[in-house]
Amino acid sequence: MEQLEFVFKAIKNIVWNFVLTGILAIIIGILIFVYPTFLSTLVGLLLVIIGISTLIAATKINKYSKLKIKL
Repeated sequence: MEQLEFVFKAIKNIVWNFVLTGILAIIIGILIFVYPTFLSTLVGLLLVIIGISTLIAATKINKYSKLKIKL
């Protein structure tokens, strides 16, 4: 039962990470069309935020995992 709970929590974290990343990508895509001169800044911002959100999701998933990986 504990393993099943881990799977559900991991899936929940992954889904929320994808949802937030998708919303952010849409917003930055719209901003790139509106302000094309800031293309490199907006893409850089998107990559930094995606990287941070991925690390946060990985940390949450690792918390529930029996296989421990030092992050």
